[in-house]
Amino acid sequence: MLTACLFATTAFAQIESESKEVDNIDWQEDTTEIVTIADIMRDEQEVTMRKNVQKHYDDVWSRRSYFNISSTTNTLTPKDKIYTGVNTTDLVPEFKSDWGVALTWGRNYRLHKPSIANVAQFNIDYTWIDFNVNHFKAESDKNLYDSRHKFNEEKGPDGSWVGWNSNNPGSDGSSYNSSTFKKAKNYTPWNIEKYEANYGMSLGPSLTLAPFTYIDVPALHYIQMNIYYHIGYQASIIMMKNDSDLDVNQNPTKGSTEEDLQDALGDHAVLDFGHGMTSTFGFSLWWKFVGFGFESRKSTLEYQSLSESDFGKDKYKFESAISRVYLQFRF
Repeated sequence: MLTACLFATTAFAQIESESKEVDNIDWQEDTTEIVTIADIMRDEQEVTMRKNVQKHYDDVWSRRSYFNISSTTNTLTPKDKIYTGVNTTDLVPEFKSDWGVALTWGRNYRLHKPSIANVAQFNIDYTWIDFNVNHFKAESDKNLYDSRHKFNEEKGPDGSWVGWNSNNPGSDGSSYNSSTFKKAKNYTPWNIEKYEANYGMSLGPSLTLAPFTYIDVPALHYIQMNIYYHIGYQASIIMMKNDSDLDVNQNPTKGSTEEDLQDALGDHAVLDFGHGMTSTFGFSLWWKFVGFGFESRKSTLEYQSLSESDFGKDKYKFESAISRVYLQFRF
């Protein structure tokens, strides 16, 4: 009987406890709004997944600085009549380099963030280092210039040349004495071997595309291409390594002005400085940190000798057209 009484007491307590819990439940409440542990875990997984996706696309668009190593070809075309000085009719031809190298360093500055649908990004590019070196062979192996011929600086190097003696009269038919010859200016030996180095900066718009971001292969998302157009300014130096063996004047009269002139030119370097505006169009394709590209740059440069006492103050205009194929590094 004692045992039965104890069981009865326990059962009554359980019933009373369950009755209180049931009474605390609001049966009118929408049970779909009750947050469970499973719901919390699912929300956390979604947040983590979104963060990982965003981190992935941030990495896809993060490499906006570029460093290019280029193989170049440069063509220099005279804009005006430029005389070689070998005779009264020979004009400076178009020069084409046989090799060239360039280094370019710059950055894409985004005009908006984030990118458009993770596919397109408009930028303003600034290239703060654009350094180029080109080599031009001599036009032939002889008769590239004639140290016996000068020009009257007042008339300019337009064919009004000065011969060193009466056998080489000027364009007006008169003869020039030795004193006049010494005061005249040398023709720039454009036809000999040349090295051209230029440095510039540029600024302009570009469009970067990531065409494969909607393909469910994350590695393909990193394939990007960039199309750009830049306007800039550059300074250029042309060095012509003079060689007396290329001089038509091979047998100057000893002790004459003719001999003095050949000795003055000798094997010394001739330097001309030029500058002008540039316009560049190009495109590149890369995956992650490495890619390749092509660009074409055009400019009009005005050159002047750095030795006015020898070559005068005249300026010479050339159109420069540079083509580049480059290896690109992105970071």
